Amino acid sequence: MAGERHEVADEFVRFQDNPESPFYCADGISAVETWDRSVEAMADVLIELPQLTTEGFWLTPELLSDWHRRIFGELFPEDAGRLRWRREGEWEEVFFGGDVGTARSRRTKEYKGTNPRKLPDRVSEICGEFNEAREALLKAEAGSVSLDDGAYIAARLYCKILRVHPWVDGNLRVAFVALHASLLSLDLPRVKFRDLQEHDDLIGIAFRGNNEPYRPLATYIAEYIRDELQD
Repeated sequence: MAGERHEVADEFVRFQDNPESPFYCADGISAVETWDRSVEAMADVLIELPQLTTEGFWLTPELLSDWHRRIFGELFPEDAGRLRWRREGEWEEVFFGGDVGTARSRRTKEYKGTNPRKLPDRVSEICGEFNEAREALLKAEAGSVSLDDGAYIAARLYCKILRVHPWVDGNLRVAFVALHASLLSLDLPRVKFRDLQEHDDLIGIAFRGNNEPYRPLATYIAEYIRDELQD
């Protein structure tokens, strides 16, 4: 298990984003160690996904929050597993950056996560949309569903979780788990992002919401899986 855990965790190393965030520094632990421990906990969740994502798999807000709790529970017990709400009389609003433009004109745009008061309903909607789409694919006539169809609903789920930013922090790690759970639940292999900048650019396109915004990411996922299946 230890070897597999480190192998899975290593896939995520390049995703380290803002170590200066207070959420990266647990009491008495450095930012680096906090990151490493959260990613190792995330790897444990990922390793268990094949047993969870069987035919009867059903994505729920409670499951997403449970993944967040398992990843961050030992590090941030007060925040792990709970959606953003009110703290010390203030609504827990979050802001995060997303890439826009081209490689030559790339810049960072600031986005605001979904209002905390709307989060419970919005997260339920996202889960319901995925479950409905997945059920439709599983019930479709044999040969009528393509790899691109499965990659699309997985990409859409991933991007929508990131866009609403349900938790105070750690959203990418939970969304990453949800992405792989969605793929495995469709009997598709996990995907790796070989270039972090390309990943961020694809997410930036999805956030802009124009002209099938999830399609570029879905295409990347489908092409990656085709390459893996050919090897």
